[in-house]
This record gives sequence, C-alpha cells and structure tokens, in this order.
Amino acid sequence: MKIKIILSLFVISMVAIFFVPDDCDAQRMRGGNRGGNRSSSYNRGGNSSRTINGRGNTNKSNTNRTYKNKSNSNVKKNNVDRGNVSNNKGTKDRERVNDREGVRDNEGSKDRGDRQENRDERQGDRQENQDNRQGDRDERRDNYYDNYNNIYHGYNYSGYNPYYYHPYSPYGWGSYWYPVGLFFTTIAVSAILLSYDDNEADEYNYYYDQGVYYQGTESKDNYKVVQAPEGAEITELPSGYTSTEVGNTTYYYHGGVFYKQSGSGYKVVSAPVGAIVYKLPEGGQEIDSKGNKLIKFNGAYYQPIMHDGEDAYEVVKYNG
Repeated sequence: MKIKIILSLFVISMVAIFFVPDDCDAQRMRGGNRGGNRSSSYNRGGNSSRTINGRGNTNKSNTNRTYKNKSNSNVKKNNVDRGNVSNNKGTKDRERVNDREGVRDNEGSKDRGDRQENRDERQGDRQENQDNRQGDRDERRDNYYDNYNNIYHGYNYSGYNPYYYHPYSPYGWGSYWYPVGLFFTTIAVSAILLSYDDNEADEYNYYYDQGVYYQGTESKDNYKVVQAPEGAEITELPSGYTSTEVGNTTYYYHGGVFYKQSGSGYKVVSAPVGAIVYKLPEGGQEIDSKGNKLIKFNGAYYQPIMHDGEDAYEVVKYNG
C-alpha cells in the first residue's frame, strides 16, 4: 500500500515538474488565461516566440532569437571626446593663425615705420645735398669774382664775360643830372639833407636831388657835385634807373651809382663785381691791362663787353 502511494506521488511530481513551469510562464505573460487552450508568445533573451496549445503540445519551431551585433551598435564611443578634440585643435589652430597674423601685422607696422623713416631720412639728405650744392655754386661764383688768382685769359683782372672792345663814351642822365666836380652857388629847394653811416666823419653836409649828390663847401654859398657817399639812403630810386643781377641779389644803377634795397628805402653800395651796365658817366679813366682797355670810375673797374647785342660794361676784379 505504501509502495502504491509512493509511486503515485512520484508520478504526480514528475507530471508537475514537466507541465507546471510552462503553465506558470504562460499565465505571467498572458495574464493567466485559464481555459482549455492557452497561447503564449514572449521574447526570451532576444526575439523568441513560443506557442503552447493546451498542456503537452509545445511548438518551439518559431523561436527567433536575435543577438546583439556589436559591430552595428548605435552607440558611438568617444564621439564627444573626438568632437572636443577637434574643436580644441581648431581653436588652437586659429590661435596660432591669429598669433602669426598679429606678428606679421606688428612686423609689417614696424617695417612700414622703418620705410617711412628711411624715406624721410633720404628726403632730408637730398634736401641737404641740394642746399650744399647751391651753397657750393654760390661760393664758386663768389670765388670766381673775388679771388685775385682767378685771372681771365692771363690778364690782370677776372671777369665772367669775354672782352669786347668798344670806345668809352660818357653818358648823361638828363638835364637835372650833373657830372662829378661841378660847383653851384645854390641847389634846388627839392634837395634833401642826407644821413648816412659816415656822416660824422665829414665836416660838411651831403644833399641829394634827382640822382645827383651835393656837398657843402667852405663857402656857405657853394655846393660841389660829388660821388654818392656809400651807406647813404634814399626813399625812391631816381628816374631812368636800371637793374642788374649778381648771384641772387638785385642791384639798381643810375648815374654811376649802385643801390641795394634796404628796408623801405635804397642804400648806396660799392660797385658789385659781376654787375653789367650799359652806360658810364663822365669822369671815367681808360687804362690798359696787357692790351685790354678797362674803364676806371669811382674806384671800380669796368671791362668792355657785348651783352644782348649791345655795348656794355662789366664790373671786374682788377689786380693791376
């Protein structure tokens, strides 16, 4: 009897072991459908499908298990890190480019500044050289006229223009002009008293009227025509004056007298070497210099020349 009971329990246990787990799973998946036919489908560890028809009929042929394909995974490792690395690299590249451009800009600005400074220095040097050349030309011109050793064609005087002889013919400057040496008992009321540099050294006063210079004598009623005292100033040039250029200076000439502008007036100066005039007054003296004829007037020497197609005279440096 006991043996039958034990065998019965064993059979029941085996049946329970075989059917109960599947039925329990089916109830959990299907909500516990109790009936004659139970159908269950679920995915176990993948895409698995199991159909159970009743107890004891199990269809496992439709089971579909899909395993993960690690090579096709949608998760891309290190994408964020690679992006950050790329961004950091791009930023560093831009920084290097900006640094290079900044260096180039600084170097370019420095180069431009250096080039401008060099141009200014070259311009200053050119201007200085030009001034020096002009100064040298002026100095050579002055030396040409003033150097006693600069002898023209071996004669005892120096001059710029070639010698061209023509006879000395004195010239008068109108009815109001008089040569040096004439005496007058009276002078025109338009004559003015002169003031000049050496006025205190002279005992008698000087007067000026229309290009003529007078000086008082011992007799209060007499006046003598004299050479213009150097340094005397007049307010207006006499009628009929001419001008001549020597170097960069303009001189004015009338009746054997040279003037130079001084302030608002004109000052009497000595005859400048190199000046060219077309007329000499009465009172000149012709001298010979190794066959060349020079005219001496008021301490200056004049060489006969041809200038602009006319007979003229040039003031020369004489070493006779």
